[in-house]
Amino acid sequence: MGRGYFSGAYLNQVDAKHRLSVPSALRDTIEARSAARQLVLAPAEHSPCLVGYDITRFEAIQGQLDRRFADDWGPGREAFARTMFAMAETLAWDHNGRIILTPILRDLGELSGPALFLGAGDYFELWAPSRLLGQPDGDPRLLRTVRALLAAKGGGQ
Repeated sequence: MGRGYFSGAYLNQVDAKHRLSVPSALRDTIEARSAARQLVLAPAEHSPCLVGYDITRFEAIQGQLDRRFADDWGPGREAFARTMFAMAETLAWDHNGRIILTPILRDLGELSGPALFLGAGDYFELWAPSRLLGQPDGDPRLLRTVRALLAAKGGGQ
């Protein structure tokens, strides 16, 4: 089986116990890439969302850190390392494919109701739909897709 890539758009609900079902297509990709039933969630570097990936992506992030900063051990490297590693949380999913969002992840992602998963190749994004819809430079096709997903789940905007 190949490594696979994250693709598609999915909308699920964070329940009262802070559980969130990870779409099966994303779980399948994670397992193909890492042979593990766990994912990593961290704040995105440039967008107001969370990013998710399999645990093997930590190696790629470390490589990016080394290439980007080489022997520079200054504040830029420290800030990037903190964002990518200190605020990353590894979460296992249960037999129903659900993870439990920690208070920090819920706060960083503003996730308390609908949660939007967007595949992005080597990773996926996890958005509060209202945050994505509020982005000034959003792709109109993606915004239509998000609105359609919300309408289908009874939470149209």
